[in-house]
Amino acid sequence: MLLPLLLSCASPEPVAPVVRDLPQVTPGTPTAGVAEGFADFPVGVPLGGYTGRCKCFGNEGEYDDRRVAYVHRFNPSIGVQTQPKVAALWLDNGDQDLVLIKTDAIYAFEGVITELEERLGAATGRDLDGKVVLASNHSHAAPANYDQGITWFLGGDRFNREVFERIVGSMEAVALDAWDARRPAAIGIGQAKDWDPEDRVYADRREQFDSLEIFSDIPPGKYKDPYLTVLRVDTAEGEPMGMFFAFAIHGTVAGGDNQLWSIEAPGHVEAAIEDRFQEPVVVGFLQHGGGDASPGGRDQEFARMESIGEYAADEIMALYDATPTSAAPIRLETVTRSIDTRRDGIRVHRDYGVLEYAAYDPSPDFSPDEVLYDEAGRIVSPIDEFNTEMGGAFCGEDTPLIPGVSIGSESYPYNSCVEVDVIGDVIAGFFGLEDMPKPLPESLRAKTSATRIGPLPIRNAAGEEVSDEVLLAFFPGETTATYTEQFRRRARAELGYDYAIPFGFAMDHEGYLLIPEDWLKGGYESNINLWGPLQGEHIMEGLLRAVDDVLATDTIEPHDPLGLYMDTQYPDEPLPEHAPDITPEAGSPVTSFPDYLLVPLDGLPLELAPAPVVRRVNDIVQFVWEGGDPGVDLPEVYLEVRTADGSWREVTTASGRPVHSPMHDFILSTTPDPLYPFEVAQRHSWWLAWQPVSHTVDRAGLPLGVYRFHIYGDSYDGGATTWPWPASPYELTSPEFEVVPADIALAWDGETLTGSLEAPTSGFRLIDMEGSSRGANPVRGAMITAIYEDAQAPLTASEEWVEGGVTTWRVDTAALSGAVAISVRDEYGNAGLLELD
Repeated sequence: MLLPLLLSCASPEPVAPVVRDLPQVTPGTPTAGVAEGFADFPVGVPLGGYTGRCKCFGNEGEYDDRRVAYVHRFNPSIGVQTQPKVAALWLDNGDQDLVLIKTDAIYAFEGVITELEERLGAATGRDLDGKVVLASNHSHAAPANYDQGITWFLGGDRFNREVFERIVGSMEAVALDAWDARRPAAIGIGQAKDWDPEDRVYADRREQFDSLEIFSDIPPGKYKDPYLTVLRVDTAEGEPMGMFFAFAIHGTVAGGDNQLWSIEAPGHVEAAIEDRFQEPVVVGFLQHGGGDASPGGRDQEFARMESIGEYAADEIMALYDATPTSAAPIRLETVTRSIDTRRDGIRVHRDYGVLEYAAYDPSPDFSPDEVLYDEAGRIVSPIDEFNTEMGGAFCGEDTPLIPGVSIGSESYPYNSCVEVDVIGDVIAGFFGLEDMPKPLPESLRAKTSATRIGPLPIRNAAGEEVSDEVLLAFFPGETTATYTEQFRRRARAELGYDYAIPFGFAMDHEGYLLIPEDWLKGGYESNINLWGPLQGEHIMEGLLRAVDDVLATDTIEPHDPLGLYMDTQYPDEPLPEHAPDITPEAGSPVTSFPDYLLVPLDGLPLELAPAPVVRRVNDIVQFVWEGGDPGVDLPEVYLEVRTADGSWREVTTASGRPVHSPMHDFILSTTPDPLYPFEVAQRHSWWLAWQPVSHTVDRAGLPLGVYRFHIYGDSYDGGATTWPWPASPYELTSPEFEVVPADIALAWDGETLTGSLEAPTSGFRLIDMEGSSRGANPVRGAMITAIYEDAQAPLTASEEWVEGGVTTWRVDTAALSGAVAISVRDEYGNAGLLELD
């Protein structure tokens, strides 16, 4: 049955006061600056997204007994597969600014935005109040304890002021680089729909929704946010500067046991896109309705992340190439508000009436009517099943998290809801909180933002080129597919925007954002928000109201003239006083095997230095050195190759970026000695692994030559009691090593010849989209030769196919009469020789 129409009547409250003599919104020529960098964190910080990493909930990812200064109850991170990236776009039109910052993180925190507005405004002299937008890629393998929201300690450990200051400083630096890089620009928007029909990139994971028919033109069944959006930024002369793109995907490939930092699936799509350019174009990923979208791909772990990038890149670049840009004047205006989410003010409008909660009844004898829907299938209001004063968590579970503790309803999905008051006490106990504020401050407001920009040239999802204004909307939580679709439809029907583009995981975090009809189906997504079925769309309505109040006119109104939408206030927590270790031996190679050193690749025997000769694909190169304390040292490892004149140069990617350790080419980890306690003096050994595979292009064809690792690090000088920690640099190079062709494994059964490039059992790099990072990979462009006692002759295969990563050729057995061996060489010079009986 089709559910009732979801478009609301326009909400009449609250009404902004009339303010006279306001400045006019003035269109102007666009100017843009873009920049990129890496987030500054210490290895050891807890990773976000999996409560199971907490020692209080599952203890996932405990690699050893180490203790570090940057965790409270979570297990510490141990190293880096990819370092979180920061990308920034600073856009202005001579009238207004928009600063868009994207980072690789589990979610955004509003406190970061407040700090950035102040710092960037002071540095540039611009009024940036409400004009800084922060979005995250939702990596479940990124550092997380920068958020003061107590609710989210269960997702990333207790807040750490040093970690907060370091991530804010990273974003500030990149944003100011974008400010300095501003120049006249041409911009445009591209959209595609149903661009991943086979779910190779991402897939719907929310089976609870499958039975619903919410929109008349979307039949029941599997449904994922179908849109792909590209924001293209060129110079006024048409040269590429930046590209920000969005679709829906979770960053959950590695799982909760992984404790290596990773930009996850979304970040690896960025990496694949970067190498489609011939220069370092700034690329940033934003989320659409990724709250209920799982990552696709093939292979396993980090190689699977790379494969998702390969599956996505062609479609994304095709849209980018088709996206028109213009340097014509645009209007630009942004509104930012923190929406009141206190229970008694939460409302959602439908064409049949207002949905709201019944007044809270504290009586122990209270019983709800347990009537969720009327005869027409519409939600009954007021809702008395959500009878909780401070919010309810873990709703929609099949069984209650805490048996016997609920908010009183026996109806699913309310029957498993636990009072936030109760959960708050549990959190306080887990994380050592003395003063537990009730209600939780982060539960009372939700920070949102929207930008009106245009007219812009748009390549729409129908493939047409149009010119129109665009509404960019930024939501504080895990926007789901029905939520983003509902927003697009409401923005069109109520405000007249044909191009309303929602971005989730931005500004702050309120858990999963669903529309009420979807929330009531229960499941995992329903259990991670605090204010029940109406919270998500209530926030949406608040943002729609803000757009109508502020962006619908030709004047520049104040964002919050009555002080109704103020930011959440958090306590000013001090910086920790755990100083790093002084490490006088930092920069020295480790030459004897220690009693213990963590090697985070399963089954890989420890080697302290590279072998003199290593094979492409087949081998893994290691190097170990003494470094600094992770509080100051995050070594940067650059891959260098020896040139013809004997000098060394940095290896670069296809886009001209250096191949270095923030990227996916390396695995980096550290081991303290002793493992604990961290308060005593420790030595810090750093371990590096590299697989001889190209960055993204011609993976099995890394250029042959002599290579080495060039390492730059830092060692603590002492003398400080809080961050920033004074440090001195160190530098060292590994022994050089020669990269030679890979061995091709061959077999002959009398009729067919098989061949494969065998990746090591501890491999972590994608080799081939039909192969395995830890097994067989196809031989491409093979030349097959029959070798005789006194001659050799090429063989032509009558048939060739790939199965299970192995290439099979059917060759003429007669041509092999008298042959003593068969050799195979692929297009890169990798070779195999098989002797015949």
